[in-house]
Amino acid sequence: MESDMIEVSSEIVQGVELFNEDILQKELSENAGALQETLVVQDAELCVIAEPVYYPEYQFDSPWTLVCSAQKEFENTKTQGFLKGCKWSPDGTCLLACADDGLLRLFDLPADLYNSHKKTFQGCSTTELSPSLRIKEGEIIYDYCWHPHMSSWNLETCLLASTAKGSPTHLWDAYKGTLTATYRAYNNVDEVEAANSLCISPDGEKLYCGFDKCVRVFDIQTPGRHCEMRPTKSTDGLSASQSGIISCIAVNAALPSVYAAASYLNTIGLYSEPEGVALCVLEGHRGGVTHLKFSPDGMVLYSGGRKDPEILCWDLRNPGQVLYTMHRTVETNQRIYFDLDPSGHYLISGDTSGCVTIWDTQIGVETSNSESPLLSMKSLPERFRCRVNDDCTNGVSFHPWLPLVATSSGQRHLTCRLNNSVGDSSSDSDIDDEPSRQKSPSRENSVKLWWAYNIDREAL
Repeated sequence: MESDMIEVSSEIVQGVELFNEDILQKELSENAGALQETLVVQDAELCVIAEPVYYPEYQFDSPWTLVCSAQKEFENTKTQGFLKGCKWSPDGTCLLACADDGLLRLFDLPADLYNSHKKTFQGCSTTELSPSLRIKEGEIIYDYCWHPHMSSWNLETCLLASTAKGSPTHLWDAYKGTLTATYRAYNNVDEVEAANSLCISPDGEKLYCGFDKCVRVFDIQTPGRHCEMRPTKSTDGLSASQSGIISCIAVNAALPSVYAAASYLNTIGLYSEPEGVALCVLEGHRGGVTHLKFSPDGMVLYSGGRKDPEILCWDLRNPGQVLYTMHRTVETNQRIYFDLDPSGHYLISGDTSGCVTIWDTQIGVETSNSESPLLSMKSLPERFRCRVNDDCTNGVSFHPWLPLVATSSGQRHLTCRLNNSVGDSSSDSDIDDEPSRQKSPSRENSVKLWWAYNIDREAL
């Protein structure tokens, strides 16, 4: 009897095991389809993420084509009306230009260019650009910049900042032209002090403003006078120290915890967040530094100065080492801008002779790690050079998604001949509108758009 019961129980156990195995196999077979679908969806998502980013392509074998320009806008101004730079918005829908008359002007991207092929220019019905918006500052504008998240499809991000003589820093609505916020800095006698330079952090949360021997950091969401003051000149004699008026500021987008601040005393300081601790001070410019630009990968920093014929490329992996230089003509104290294309492959700069010059930055990067004869070459060769204005080309800007380049021109001219002492002061003040000392200067105050690739002749 006992043996029979044992046999029966063993059969029941085996039956239960077989039943459990059947259920498990059935569940696995049912879930296999869903699991496979999930993997396919995940693979598709990975493919979307891994899709390469599109960068505009440029042509350097022939002169560029002028698409349209704005000249009449600057002919009837009370002042000389010369331009002081231009900057495309992050979304590429409009161009911001600054002039000596204290006005910021916004020019919309011509509608025909939205329909143009990414490489082939098919013509533009607009020949003379007119500003869609004018923003008036009280005095001469020192510096200006776009909000990094600016998008015409999100009106809350349509913002730009500016600083002008005798005024606090302003944040403007780039859609309506109204004042959105004001950031006030006060000096030792509790008077409003104007910032000489400004920059908004890549996350859009901080506003950096440059002053004499200090950088003030405002919270974008908290207008008013509350700010963090970060002196650049050390008093302990041990840490890195930087004197002079902070002329320009740039934040490393690839490493937002690092920012650079340059001064009119020819130095560049690298600082780290969250307290603005000085990392090092770079020296090497012949004149006061007026413009800074980090590469997209954050590995190098480009800098240019007034009355300085070279743009320097600093290796941030070896602070203090210059990878190479790029020669340009800068004969006055005026701020001459340069810009990087979205990929960081090409650097473009204007000069006081009216030309634009482009360098291939990848040549310099490659030669530093090879046995090429270019290894010993410190000056990067020009990739492209073209005359685009009859006067000083002070502003250049690559479009973010089209092979389109914007330029601005002009400088202060006097009818009489000046002696050599004018504008040669060693002061660290911002004299970036020094008059030209030519006998018969050519005057041209304009904004121009250039197509830097192929042209569809049949469509024209």
